[in-house]
Amino acid sequence: MHFVPLWTLPRLVCGILACLGAAHGAAQEHEPSPQAPAPEAEAKPAFTVTIKESRKFGELPYRPFIDSFRLLQSYQPPEPRLVDVLVRARYPSMSDVEQDAYLPKKWGVAIVSRSVDVTVPVRRGGYFVPPDLEAAYTEEGSILFREPTTKPLYLYFSLRVGAGQRIRYADLGKASQQIDTLLGKISYFNQRLRHLKRDKHDAIKACFLDAGGDILIDGKSVADATIGNCKVLRIDPERVKGGDVIEFSGALDIVTFAEISRKANPA
Repeated sequence: MHFVPLWTLPRLVCGILACLGAAHGAAQEHEPSPQAPAPEAEAKPAFTVTIKESRKFGELPYRPFIDSFRLLQSYQPPEPRLVDVLVRARYPSMSDVEQDAYLPKKWGVAIVSRSVDVTVPVRRGGYFVPPDLEAAYTEEGSILFREPTTKPLYLYFSLRVGAGQRIRYADLGKASQQIDTLLGKISYFNQRLRHLKRDKHDAIKACFLDAGGDILIDGKSVADATIGNCKVLRIDPERVKGGDVIEFSGALDIVTFAEISRKANPA
């Protein structure tokens, strides 16, 4: 998929990612633990204290993030469409291959504020869709990550693949046009997002659950690069005009748009 820097304005990589901007921080979890009651002579009731257990994770403000995400969502074409939007953090402790295989064992992402504590579902690769929570917005909440993250948060465009893990090559062209239309709606006066208009999405990256996956046309591999269990295919404008059918052979996990001139997994 692609990501575009949204909030802090870092340059978008791997195609269409929207960098939402963030700050790397640390948070604490709290667990109540009873304290021994005071001596009877003092006649004070028993009470509890909060024991704080430190644990580092990434943190970024929710409001500016969801503002940008809401706007980009509003620019999407109506259904049926070929593209979905996902968000992904960058974990500096992981290689590109490790991040493609990353799946939190417990929680991975959470939205928290004074009255909100919501665990966000995270799919393999660390991709997620941020929930639109009015209370967290009003209370200026935070997005927390179980693992330390870098400042950018990337937004990816994923490709909807048809039944049988097949899609017409021509539909890659249509999907690319849908992304162009979305980015074309961003105003040059929007200082947070206008840099996204320069980004490209000239390839797809198909990630599989094992090393046996591949991208085929007429039964032959057409992948231009391999990264772990993922295959990268440059979108050929000439083939978009033809009738080729792309087959994703193997246990397909996700297909995202990328920029072939950069690293296939730019984070």
